[in-house]
Amino acid sequence: MADWSELPEELLHLISRRLDHSCLYLLRFRSVCFSWRRYAFPLSRSFSIPEPYSLTHRSLILLYPPNPNPNPNPNANPNPNANPRPWLIKADLDPRSSTARLYHPLSRSLRFPPKRSHFSLDLQRLRFRELGSEFLIANTELCADKMALARTGERKDEFALLTIHVSGKLVLYRSGDEWFTIIPDMWMPYDDVCAFAGALYGVDSTGRAVTVMPDGGLAVVAAPVFGGDKKFLVESEGELLLLDVHLWGNYFCSDGLFYEDDDEVEEGHEGAIQWERTVRFDVFRLDGEGGRWVEMGELGDRVLFLGDDCAFSASAVDLGLARGNCVVFRSDGFADDNRVAKGIGVFSFLAASRLAAAAAAAALIDALIMDPL
Repeated sequence: MADWSELPEELLHLISRRLDHSCLYLLRFRSVCFSWRRYAFPLSRSFSIPEPYSLTHRSLILLYPPNPNPNPNPNANPNPNANPRPWLIKADLDPRSSTARLYHPLSRSLRFPPKRSHFSLDLQRLRFRELGSEFLIANTELCADKMALARTGERKDEFALLTIHVSGKLVLYRSGDEWFTIIPDMWMPYDDVCAFAGALYGVDSTGRAVTVMPDGGLAVVAAPVFGGDKKFLVESEGELLLLDVHLWGNYFCSDGLFYEDDDEVEEGHEGAIQWERTVRFDVFRLDGEGGRWVEMGELGDRVLFLGDDCAFSASAVDLGLARGNCVVFRSDGFADDNRVAKGIGVFSFLAASRLAAAAAAAALIDALIMDPL
């Protein structure tokens, strides 16, 4: 049997370099044995920006709990219900710290309410998969939207950040800069940003997509897609996808009273707060060579997640779901037809009875991202 501790130094260094994008994977690699830890990339703190500002890095993790009833007989028929469904969590991790904070995977600030003030979560023993990352900047009102990060060199302190300014323009920060730079090129206000294949992308409200060039300029990679009300970018299975969200803003609330557009508002309740209902998603994939978005009729086995500051995907098999082909999104509107418990909506791309298909997935999704403690 081969002695894994005697792998060549060059090979260990090369493998750990491939894992340096994730402190979780690198930590597990370094824990195998002394020689692996000796030749691996060192653990470092998260990406840093000039003081007094700080950059928070959170990981979206699919955590598989241990099987309480393992089957010792390899010849026995497997029980499809034997393996417990995984948990989807978001963790604020520091590789040099022994503690972490858990958050609702689709929320910017909602923490999981633990049943105990402290608990143990041993990622060395539990199987997990990192699905994506979320980046936030504290102590600034310059940009409060989703941020995308791409590595620009081999070292962890070589990176670039892209986000959206309050004016709707793109804002770029490159390691070594004093602060963010507003990119003046804006055809229409931008809706979302994303890191894909080592590059930074932005999409505006028409679906026109751009990528950031090394000199900080923009290059158009896809023509507009008109139709929906808001655009989102998601990396999924090696493809860059565009989600076009259709909204319907006919529902509002005033002083605890709820109205539709056709309702007669009582006197004194004219200053109502309006909600927008999510009624449909259209999905496209980027055709880089053709410079266009190609519409997709469905997602197959994939499940796309849209959170406050993150977007990621996973297969239904990995999630322990019977089928995928849906979008899970934040939905705080009380009258949203796709809304399920805990401020979550599910939209299914199944042509027949989309609401019924979404309702069937609702309980599973709700259990998937519930408090695992």
